[in-house]
Amino acid sequence: MPPLPVTHERHQLTQVSKESACRYETGAPTAKEHRRQLSNAGAGLPDAEPLDSIPNKVANFGYSQTGASTLGFLKKIEGADPNESLSKLNPDSSHNESFNTRERYKSLIRQLPARTFIDKLVDIYFRSFNWQYYGLDRDVFDKQLAEWYRLPFNLLTTGGPHALSPDLRAFPAMLFQTIATALLVLPSGSDPTFDSLKYAGGMTFEDLAMDYSESGVAILSLLGKRQMSITTVLTGFLRASFLKYVALVTEAWHAIGSAIRDAQEIGLHRDSLDPKPKSDDPAAVLENQWEIQRRRRLWMILVGWDVHTGVVLGRPISISVGMASPTLPVDAPTPKDRSKTPVLPRSENDPPTPLTRAIWAYHVMVPLRHIVELEKEGACPKDFSKVDALHQQLLDVEAQTPPYFRLENPDTRFDDHPDCYWIPFVRATLPQLMSFNFMALHRPYIFTRPKSRTAALRASLNMLHAQRLHFQSLKPQQYKTFSLFFGTFDAIVLMASIYILFPKEHTELVHNALQHFQWAVERFEAMSERNALAKAALGVLRAIFMRLKKSLGISPQAAKAMLSNPVPPVTSTSLSPFPFTDSPPEYRSDMGTDTLSPELSEGATLANGGGSISSNSTFTPSVGGDMFASAEAVSAAAAAQPSSGAFDWSLPSDFDWASLAPIYATSDLVYNNLDLGLRDTSSAILPSSAWDLDMSGLHSPNGGGSLLGGQQPVQQQGGSGFQFEGDFGNDSVWSLLNHYTPF
Repeated sequence: MPPLPVTHERHQLTQVSKESACRYETGAPTAKEHRRQLSNAGAGLPDAEPLDSIPNKVANFGYSQTGASTLGFLKKIEGADPNESLSKLNPDSSHNESFNTRERYKSLIRQLPARTFIDKLVDIYFRSFNWQYYGLDRDVFDKQLAEWYRLPFNLLTTGGPHALSPDLRAFPAMLFQTIATALLVLPSGSDPTFDSLKYAGGMTFEDLAMDYSESGVAILSLLGKRQMSITTVLTGFLRASFLKYVALVTEAWHAIGSAIRDAQEIGLHRDSLDPKPKSDDPAAVLENQWEIQRRRRLWMILVGWDVHTGVVLGRPISISVGMASPTLPVDAPTPKDRSKTPVLPRSENDPPTPLTRAIWAYHVMVPLRHIVELEKEGACPKDFSKVDALHQQLLDVEAQTPPYFRLENPDTRFDDHPDCYWIPFVRATLPQLMSFNFMALHRPYIFTRPKSRTAALRASLNMLHAQRLHFQSLKPQQYKTFSLFFGTFDAIVLMASIYILFPKEHTELVHNALQHFQWAVERFEAMSERNALAKAALGVLRAIFMRLKKSLGISPQAAKAMLSNPVPPVTSTSLSPFPFTDSPPEYRSDMGTDTLSPELSEGATLANGGGSISSNSTFTPSVGGDMFASAEAVSAAAAAQPSSGAFDWSLPSDFDWASLAPIYATSDLVYNNLDLGLRDTSSAILPSSAWDLDMSGLHSPNGGGSLLGGQQPVQQQGGSGFQFEGDFGNDSVWSLLNHYTPF
């Protein structure tokens, strides 16, 4: 297959002549200035911009250094290079403030571990993390690391951080974030190599990682927002990645927004602000080309993160949807020497690189920007043709998946390449991006459009299948991975909501849905020791399952047998395509209008749209397979008939399904404090027997105002019920489910 589509650049460089600019002398240099200039020249440092220059005097007024701002015009008037940084020191700062900055900077960098530990942790980071987003270049990083350790001590003592280039002064902050992230994948407990880094009893590697990450934040805070560099932006991105990995999702969203603002400050969003070569020397020209590629790759990553995080959490995105698409980097092989290698696209026979994966992931996420715009039209747009067109666009993108990234029938010729060890893991993660696109596209319409319910359900099952493969490829110390949580939780909630509210539909997929529910619970239980979000979500899944089994007419005995039936242990260490039996072809995402049954066509009447949701009309779940393996379970399932006293839930005849807000499951858990009234539960890990609940002691309280016009949810005596609690509104599906109480 030919290389991925890339945006080709014009590599022909022209030397732009610089017109001489007039400079107005402010007076004869003083002896003190003369000594400073001699000192800088002796140390090999560039001369600092005069402290009384016009740009320095207005630097603190918040003008941007990029774009057509007042500060840009002032710098041109004074004859300064627009790409040069601002003053190294605040002109109004005192000697004591400069001294405090130097000492604070030194106290922070002293917290870095010894070089031997850094080298090992950096290796772990690049092996385990960097290929996932490809924010850092190993050769550039190693060059900066070597330059950092060559710095003379007296330079830091006398000059402080402002005696360093903007890139180098921010480098220890990036180094802190790198080693902090690497610590997160160390095995829990004791490690003879890194135990000596702990400085207190009972300290974990996660505690140490948080300390290191906070030190990196402190360095950037000390340096401020002037004279930022691409290293500053990379550090912000690494910080956001770290926060997401440790389940601090709210903080990660804010951190990525800050990194985007920093990137815009240094002009990553505008090709016109790309750097120019330092000279006409061919080596300088080539190195400048690669630097431009670094900038474009980082901006591409930030744009993708921005829209994906916003859609996952239901939060605003920082980069306007109407903004021009970024110029993508060239999918070029990793250079061995940037000063001797031109930027040329990778050939068909060249192995894919992490950049290849990053570019393809961006192509997969591009439709999310259109989905964000479409959501503004609400649950009942005037014309669903836009939804169908986006659905077809997603199918087209899915069909273009590079063969070496496919989950089914992949091209494995590069799998044994030493630089392509990460490819098998990608085959389970990239399909999750695609499945989430389908889920995000159709979730606003699942209450009002049968066709969207079908698409969302199938996408959820696809997501859960990929999540199971992904889980099996990871070690326990990697269970913090955020995508491993949100993909499962969002899919489970979306899938279960469809079956709870519309139990007559999609009966042919119930067996797979319930099996995936079981596997999801088991994954979360295994992850809960290391993943705080998975632990918090277990109680929510328990309450959902209670409603799901009643809506589908599953007896308590059958439900208990389903969740107590053992699943083969996870032993797979590779991701061969479809190694399990839980991936039947009928729920692939490539469904079209002609594959829907007549009752689910676009013109069909909404199921239960104006009547009731009653388990009297549910079907008897199919028996057989893993879920109902025992004879007792088969009998119980067969006995689950309407005459067994099923719960009948009647909705008002004028219930407005379009009034329900789209489901943002992860966002509700993180932002809206989604929880249950199980305050006496000592642990979120629930044994299988706990999923077959004793419903004795339930009562119905008095009525009151609510979404359903007077009905109130049932509570368990003692205040410990199975109701969803949180800051969600009456238009939330959680509020609706609180009124479905078949206990």
